[in-house]
Amino acid sequence: MKELSSRATESDLPPLIGRVYEVESLRELETPEPSPAESTATSDEPRDAFDPASVAQDWSRQNAERGDEPVLPFIGRILDHVPGQSITVERELTLDEDLHLADHAFVHAPGVKPLFACLPVVPMTLSLEILAETAACLAPGYGLIGFEDVKATRWIELADTDRLCLRISARFEQWDAERNTCNIAAAIHIEDQATPAIQARVLFAPYYRLDLELSFTEFANARLYPKSAEEIYRGRHLFHGPVYQCLVGEIVLGDRGAAGELVVKAPEIMFRSIRKPQFLTEPALLDAVGQLIGIWAMEKERYVFPVGIGKLELYRPTPTPGTRCPVRIEITRDEGKLLSADIEIQDGASAVWMRIRDWTDWKFRWEKRLLNFRRLPTRYLLSHALDLPALPPSASCRMISGEDIAGFDSTLLARFCLHLDEMETFSDMRSHAPGLQHWLLGRIAAKDAVRDWLARQAGTEEMLHPAALIIRNNDQGQPEVAPVPEANRLPQLSISHSEHRAIAIAHAGPVGVDIEPIRPRQPSFVETMAGESERSLLRDTSGDPDEWATRLWCAKEVAAKLLGLGMNGSPKAYEAQAIGEDGLIHIVHRDSGRTIMVRTVRLEEFVIAYAGAATAETEAGQA
Repeated sequence: MKELSSRATESDLPPLIGRVYEVESLRELETPEPSPAESTATSDEPRDAFDPASVAQDWSRQNAERGDEPVLPFIGRILDHVPGQSITVERELTLDEDLHLADHAFVHAPGVKPLFACLPVVPMTLSLEILAETAACLAPGYGLIGFEDVKATRWIELADTDRLCLRISARFEQWDAERNTCNIAAAIHIEDQATPAIQARVLFAPYYRLDLELSFTEFANARLYPKSAEEIYRGRHLFHGPVYQCLVGEIVLGDRGAAGELVVKAPEIMFRSIRKPQFLTEPALLDAVGQLIGIWAMEKERYVFPVGIGKLELYRPTPTPGTRCPVRIEITRDEGKLLSADIEIQDGASAVWMRIRDWTDWKFRWEKRLLNFRRLPTRYLLSHALDLPALPPSASCRMISGEDIAGFDSTLLARFCLHLDEMETFSDMRSHAPGLQHWLLGRIAAKDAVRDWLARQAGTEEMLHPAALIIRNNDQGQPEVAPVPEANRLPQLSISHSEHRAIAIAHAGPVGVDIEPIRPRQPSFVETMAGESERSLLRDTSGDPDEWATRLWCAKEVAAKLLGLGMNGSPKAYEAQAIGEDGLIHIVHRDSGRTIMVRTVRLEEFVIAYAGAATAETEAGQA
């Protein structure tokens, strides 16, 4: 590997930063530009008045006027500017212009949800580019040599909108004469947010510098990852789209590190109208560094998101597009909620391109079922199949608990599972946390049951995306599936939830299901819901009386659901004629005379009662 010298040569000069047109327009030709050092010395001297309106022009129109001339793509409207001291820029991200956002969306719902509903997020590494471009306005003629103290505190996300306004501020902080380096503090604020989403110190100098001396140990227990980078992307083990798919070839993992290759991509694919964006960093390739760390973490059943960088140093210009750059990662910290690593990236010609110390990730854990659903929601279900005795074979019964989705943000999960119309209901319920989770779990179980039922009817493994379905209530208050173009026939549906669990059954005919926890029942409760003859039946059963009281209550609920008549506040309208020791309960609806055979089972500390039309009619006939 070509060694770096702390003494720069002519070839070590960084490329000149592109001139910023908005800033240039402020300066008179005869006025010499102050150097960073001079700016410090004269910071208290009066300056010419600055009128933000005179330069607050639309950035996209300016870019179009420049044609094939390189432009800094994230310099928008200049809100205020004191040359050499401070600058504030406004940049509006839009889904129409910023095509890169489509390839960093957390929710995978192509053709089902519009992009604005799929939570496009700005990667931390792209935020660094945005910071660098704004900071460069305070260091004309100097080159970017790195970053220090990068701290990301919140996602920059486009949540249910096609545009987001960012306010990027940069402030001259220090001129290090000994190191010949200009330090500029920069931050990104989201619209009117008081605290920054990300902040960093951006470093500029006339020459590259070598300050980071990283020590990489030999790989311990080195092994080839079973999937190539291409297979990882194809299987959506990483959620990144083509713009950010910069990992290539084979990946080697060790006990404390990883190695692979990154490919430099042409930046033109990131925007709609900017034909020649002039990046100061390489944000897509840098994002792939985080992806490689993520692969190392995934092998240990952990998942990570970047939250900061201690120091990043650049040593030469970005290699040409198509260059494959070796990368080496060493994990330096893996404890608690944090994972940190040191990184070295070569330039494809055996020389060091950049080094990073203390790339830090926030670490968490997801259940494998949740992870699979997140990456391929049309191939995997979040809920568990429940094989209930005597339930018609064609019926699909699914159950889910709060533990199954632990550690996953409920709003993000709702974006995966809910139709746009249902998201409105979800948003309205957000102030009622317990009821919100019950409702969401019920929708997940119901959609999984419907998707499973439809796929089995069609004989295919590919299912409908859950967000393609709408679960609504009919005039009787019963849940039903709204018509969808992809399905000629839809099942009937029943949902129940209790104590952070939800269960649903999808069936060709009428169906009912209920779940309740077994707990002590007051005599007044039993007297309210059961007549004297029913209480006599309960006394004749063996075992836990609270369990049998719960079974009877659930059986009445199921009968009301199956008949579509509801309880109407009178549980005694449904009378148990017989209670079998096997949990089969014969229910008669007093007003109509209709009979339903409801099966009840115990599952852990819960009772589940259910009946499908075929089950109820067959068993009623047998009785």
